[in-house]
Amino acid sequence: MRNIGIFRNIAIMVVFFAIAPAAASACEIVHGLRINVESGSFRVTLNDVFLYSEDDELSSHERGLTEWLVPNKNTLKIDFDGTKGEFSIVAVCKGEFADDSYLSKVKFTSPSSKELIFTNETAPQYTYLSADIAGSEGLMASVKKLQDAARVGDVDTIMEMHSPMFKEFERRRGNSDGIRNYIRGILTNHPISLAENLTITTIMGGRIHQVFGQDYQSPITVSGKTDNGSFSWTGGAFWARFGDKWKVVAN
Repeated sequence: MRNIGIFRNIAIMVVFFAIAPAAASACEIVHGLRINVESGSFRVTLNDVFLYSEDDELSSHERGLTEWLVPNKNTLKIDFDGTKGEFSIVAVCKGEFADDSYLSKVKFTSPSSKELIFTNETAPQYTYLSADIAGSEGLMASVKKLQDAARVGDVDTIMEMHSPMFKEFERRRGNSDGIRNYIRGILTNHPISLAENLTITTIMGGRIHQVFGQDYQSPITVSGKTDNGSFSWTGGAFWARFGDKWKVVAN
């Protein structure tokens, strides 16, 4: 299973507490994927963006869909390899209690691919939506610059190339000093591995480009142990161009 990283876990994942009642139309709505797999593995993409894959034999949990949403119609695709699984999209209003409502649901009894279609009625304000719609010219050189910085321990360059992620964190959560210091600490004190044989896939109508090695390995990965346990953080997976600069917008 591909580890989506500490930053993504902190900045992106949301615990879902409620399905929005009709009377609470002014509440903050977020979407989630409810997963119940008794046997099998699966791979999830949202609007053609790879989210994650899991190979647990038994998995029952909920994952936030707080990135890569577009206005109106959204398509989440499940590639399932197993004998029994159920996936549903929920719309959640913070502060209420959850029930069994869902926007869309699919069931699997054998390996296949299915789609969940749902409507996002909010106007996304994600930082990456202000990026240019552009081809991938110059992107691989920027990826190499990121990996070279990781190879020599140039943490300042790594952090600067990830600056849109910190801007997005600040938009959602406020001050980003804590997460910046955490990532700087693990980059400074733990070994970094670099992916080879990278490929670029253009997504989100040309606005975003995802860069992975084999088995969806991000260009850089740092893992180790801290006083709070083990961790794995990945960097350099999703890129966008802002003027003449390529930047990492998500991992």
